[in-house]
Amino acid sequence: MDKSAKIFAIFVIFLFTCVFITGCTNSSSTAETTNTTTVVETSTTTGPLYSAGDIVKSSSASAGTAWLILSYDSAADTYSRAFVYQNSDGSWGYRMSASTETSGSASVEKMYPVKVTHVSVSAVPVKTLTVATTAVAVATTTSSTTTATVTATTTTVGKPSFTDMIPDEGYAGTSVSITDLVGSNFVSGTTVQLTHTGSTSINATNVAVGSDSHLTCTFAIPSDAAVTSWNVVITNPDGQSVTYGNYFGVHGSSSSATTTTTSAASGAIGITSVTASPLAIGMYATGWSGRLTIDTSTTLQQGLTVTLSNTATGATISVSNPQLNSNTEIWATFSQTVPAGTWNVIVTNPDGTTGTLSSGFTVS
Repeated sequence: MDKSAKIFAIFVIFLFTCVFITGCTNSSSTAETTNTTTVVETSTTTGPLYSAGDIVKSSSASAGTAWLILSYDSAADTYSRAFVYQNSDGSWGYRMSASTETSGSASVEKMYPVKVTHVSVSAVPVKTLTVATTAVAVATTTSSTTTATVTATTTTVGKPSFTDMIPDEGYAGTSVSITDLVGSNFVSGTTVQLTHTGSTSINATNVAVGSDSHLTCTFAIPSDAAVTSWNVVITNPDGQSVTYGNYFGVHGSSSSATTTTTSAASGAIGITSVTASPLAIGMYATGWSGRLTIDTSTTLQQGLTVTLSNTATGATISVSNPQLNSNTEIWATFSQTVPAGTWNVIVTNPDGTTGTLSSGFTVS
């Protein structure tokens, strides 16, 4: 090979080497390029699940009844609510009384997870009950020479039906006031019973028919009543009746929540009895949560407080603004678990008058 050919070959090799090195350098630069990612931080703010005007209920609740959320107190984290009924056209709704309940938001949202709809609170009226009538008799006498004519008009109603009862359970040896029994075709003279095979029927007293679909009554449950589910039997004066099987629960008197009655009470407010309702807000392995019905011999004031005090541990649990069922009866709902032990029951009016029932409530 001559000298010029060698020089040409060397030049080609040099050129190829330069191209190769340049490619590697570009690849390295590309690989070393840094990608910058912008991270946007977001925050989630928790709050109440429901607002005023929401209609809520449990997944197993009877059709036609629910709870109306009246307001939410952010400081106490509680809802104020009222029991409502569905109108005949399917809209919501109306209330049978001005009664309200205050409960912790966690308990309400857990027990009533179904939001049915939203309404204006002011658009839900409180209905005034009227007594149903079934017959009218008219007698007309024109003169002594005219035969007396008597015309009787009788309204025939259908067979009664049963939808719901509040409360739907009670303790043996206590008197349970049914604040609302819901159904249809109720008339003056309608009777209500609790029945169970092999047991004597428990006949309701103080039956008051407010309308053809609502009544109230009282069951005095014997101390030896069978601890089981009882049938609800509703009978009209014409003999037509309905039986709803295994609905009303009777609990033994040795249940964790007990009832105390006394004729002596200290302080200006005379507490005569404290009854634990089985309408518990929460279900707990130990302790109790539900409603205390407190009866007094003196007049109560709106805005009073109810406090449970444990002498042994020094613990106290209070309910502010409990519901006054009458001027001598309180419904105090405890959404917080009351631990086992013996508790003093203290009622205090806004004017400072107070009353204490020592060892008035026991949770075992």
